Amino acid sequence: MPTYTLDGVALDHPKGCWKLKKGTQRRPLPGIRSVHVTMPGRAGELPLVGLDHDATTLGLTFGLTGATPAGADGGHEQLERNLEALSALVGVRHRLMSLKYQAGGIIRVADVAFDSASDPDVNVGAARARLSVIMRVPGVYWRDEIESTWEGSPNAASQVVTPVAESTGPITDAVIRWTGPAVNPRLTDVATGGSITRPGGLLAGQRLLVDCAAMRAAVVSTDTWDLAAGTDVTGEIDATGPGSAFRWLHLTPAVAVGDPHSRVLLVTSSVTSTTGASALEIRARSAYL
Repeated sequence: MPTYTLDGVALDHPKGCWKLKKGTQRRPLPGIRSVHVTMPGRAGELPLVGLDHDATTLGLTFGLTGATPAGADGGHEQLERNLEALSALVGVRHRLMSLKYQAGGIIRVADVAFDSASDPDVNVGAARARLSVIMRVPGVYWRDEIESTWEGSPNAASQVVTPVAESTGPITDAVIRWTGPAVNPRLTDVATGGSITRPGGLLAGQRLLVDCAAMRAAVVSTDTWDLAAGTDVTGEIDATGPGSAFRWLHLTPAVAVGDPHSRVLLVTSSVTSTTGASALEIRARSAYL
């Protein structure tokens, strides 16, 4: 059975204080922001691709009992305490919460925000209640729990980024690292054609870090992924491709022709004046619709 964990707490209480109902929704697929452009004298509308996804919501329905945290029968008074405890768990407003979905070996996580809750439907005599909660996933995509680091060739076309190849959604927060010597490093997402480059060079031992989510870049002189440890070169980064005016390089999976179970994420890297010490690395987590 699929299970959920919120901030490390199982949403099926081990002693039966509350349980998720069987009808609780599966993770919903995100919708697409609707944009329609028509022109006089042209039938239909202009074809638009690459539109962003909308935030998604997830409904969770709980059945509560009068069981105490130790598993004893506490009656209606304990039912009220359980309602208060569950409300405190799911109703956090001052920060995002971490929601984990697990089905067998599949584990997905998302940062969620409390959206709304129903009035509890309470059966006083039986010390039972039903509560429905809506969680919002502002970042749309579900992610792998663990970040992976991939090392490819600094100068090769259509390389498969294997640790995140199973993604079904774009990865918007990858961190890219080139190690010098390297001149004019450039990375292109094959699926969308979007790319980033930094005109200029890296000396041996220097590393260029590019944080695509923060739209920041830095040159560091040590083996680190910390942009704060180096010299800011954000203004030297050139981004091209769809949406490049307000975002950097979304790594996007592509489905193989005729086989939706075969997905790849391809990048092309080009750089000059390299040696055996030159390197390209990408640190990222898979993203799922």
